[in-house]
Amino acid sequence: MMLALTLLLAQAAAPAAEPQGELPAAAAIRARKRPESSRPNRIEGSIVTPGREVSADDIVDELVDEFAADVARLGAAQLSPILLQRVRVSANMNPEYAHIFEARLASAMFKAANLSLVRCVECTAIRSRVEGLEWVVTRGVISREDVRAIARKYGAHTLLDVALTLREVPASLSMDVEVVRTDDSSIAFAEGYRMDADRAMLYRGADRAQTREERLKELEDKLNQRPRYVSAIELGVMMVTGDQSGALWGGVGRYRLAERFGDDKQFEGGLSLAGFVSPDHLAGGILAIMLQARIGDGNAFLPSFWLGADAGVFLTGTAGNTPILGGTIRWNIGTRIALHGALRYLPSFQVRGRGEAYGGVAPEFGAGFVWN
Repeated sequence: MMLALTLLLAQAAAPAAEPQGELPAAAAIRARKRPESSRPNRIEGSIVTPGREVSADDIVDELVDEFAADVARLGAAQLSPILLQRVRVSANMNPEYAHIFEARLASAMFKAANLSLVRCVECTAIRSRVEGLEWVVTRGVISREDVRAIARKYGAHTLLDVALTLREVPASLSMDVEVVRTDDSSIAFAEGYRMDADRAMLYRGADRAQTREERLKELEDKLNQRPRYVSAIELGVMMVTGDQSGALWGGVGRYRLAERFGDDKQFEGGLSLAGFVSPDHLAGGILAIMLQARIGDGNAFLPSFWLGADAGVFLTGTAGNTPILGGTIRWNIGTRIALHGALRYLPSFQVRGRGEAYGGVAPEFGAGFVWN
């Protein structure tokens, strides 16, 4: 009952749509490309969210989106242009809602598939004629010849008939669609979609019921099987201690490439390549492998901390190379910006085997840009 009241109240405030004029035979409607989005859409979020009520508007959107996805799988080339023959609502609904339902249906189909959708003006027209001594009144298309004539006029390949039914006990909405070929009146596609208000489960004519959580879980499983790489560019300063000059601070530039793995993508492992320059004293490169783990649950929209360790080699020349190893903590402030601090150790070494010796504890601080 709550579903019915929600839908009927929305219908009472809906303005009536103005009838459209007749379209020429060569007219075509081109669909815009659907914008890509990494966030879950509003409908999926509201239906997955636990609660005692499901909005009727969200259910209607879910039904038409499911049908639009089926049309996209069938292929627009096989069905388009589609002549919108009839859009009906059940008797216990406001008849004016049919115009709103038609607009949502057209919007979903345009977003899902690149097709042409044309409204059939003659399909709902009332005609009268005199046959002998009888006055005959007809409405819509009543013969196969009429269907072919209208199809040629609009250049349509198929006819679309949609019916939306509201049931109060049990509270549910169902949508039945039928796509008919205009050349031989054969049925190209037919399906029924139904969703209950209390379970938020989408039923299809011949498919098993599948909850919203199951659909999202299947999508997550597919995404988890694909490798996820993370790259970052970091800039900072690092200190190296010399036996004559003392603490020497120099600039560090680093590029990291790692793969995230684990059940919740809570680990990262990969390679890093860095350069170190301390003017008038020391310059070299750092090649290392790294492994780090996230602290706490991951959230793409909240800060996160990562603890890790890395080991590699500090390169200054044939006789001036030395191992370097240590630990790192990184703070991902947002989706792109990150701060890091590290504490590493270098065994004592000399550049080209002579001159000042360098080594000891080497702290590092800096910031970076991360791409997931």
